[in-house]
Amino acid sequence: MSKTNIGKKVYFSSEQQIEKLKRDGLIIPDEKHAKRRLKWEGYYNFAVGYNRLFKEKNKRYRKGVTFAHIEALFDFDKRLREIVYEATQQVECNIKEMLSDVFSKYYGVDERLYLQEKNFTPDPKEAQNVRWIIGTCKAALTASCKAGAACYRDYVAYYAKTYKHVPFWALIRTLTFGNTSKFLRLLKPADGQEIAREYGVSYNELCNLMELAVCFRNIAAHGERTYCAHLPTVRLTQGLPVLPKLQLPKRQDGTPMYGNNDCMALFVALKYLLPAAAFNDYFSRLRLEIENLEKALPSFAFHRVLYEMGLQGSWKKLDIMGK
Repeated sequence: MSKTNIGKKVYFSSEQQIEKLKRDGLIIPDEKHAKRRLKWEGYYNFAVGYNRLFKEKNKRYRKGVTFAHIEALFDFDKRLREIVYEATQQVECNIKEMLSDVFSKYYGVDERLYLQEKNFTPDPKEAQNVRWIIGTCKAALTASCKAGAACYRDYVAYYAKTYKHVPFWALIRTLTFGNTSKFLRLLKPADGQEIAREYGVSYNELCNLMELAVCFRNIAAHGERTYCAHLPTVRLTQGLPVLPKLQLPKRQDGTPMYGNNDCMALFVALKYLLPAAAFNDYFSRLRLEIENLEKALPSFAFHRVLYEMGLQGSWKKLDIMGK
């Protein structure tokens, strides 16, 4: 697609796309390969989505920038999404186990008993949200038991048919990561704190870390640009002991410039949300990808990537820092 003289978009063939990139100053040694990548990845998603680091203010590519440079950044971000998705998937599995253990211990295994408002936060401001999460759980149970339906789950239907009730450890598997995070936030404070102690944080901190993980999980799952993602509303809680050790640059008012709503914030969250061995594995993979990217990009572009990700200060030592 391209702008016409009146500002509208028009269709560009793959040949025209290549010519436009070349007119803008991009070096393309292998046009056949470039056309193939643009065909499968999409001109907007590939070229337009990842070209801003390589352009001057006049929107022309900086001298010496090649198609391979954009390709390297695109492929790096793809592998970053894989790391983020896998890590947050493990976080989801872990928190569901923690929730099911505590909730079942105190409120039983029959949904008619555990799905009651009295088993959740007594905060009147959250009453509507409590009713909503209970309704969401009941709807998930109903849908899971309908044979042939898109949401049918044989393990839920088995419990309902065989035992006439569905234990919470089965129900929670039907909830999305986002709804699981909301369920966590609506627990009784004492129940929430019992779970939070397993992570070495307060209950409020755990809810914040989980919400941040959910947001990045959604970004990765939908194939959106991840390296430069900055969450619009969620901010990492600033009371975590590891944050001062990172020595992140601060603004004049003392607030951190990085590690708020960027990839740095996510990896700080994962340090608390994952077992140490699992986090170290994911972080080692990230570090290797960044080392390879440094070899593939011009210096100006590589340092811009680190800036966008919030990887500043002593970020490379995050895996060996104590929590």
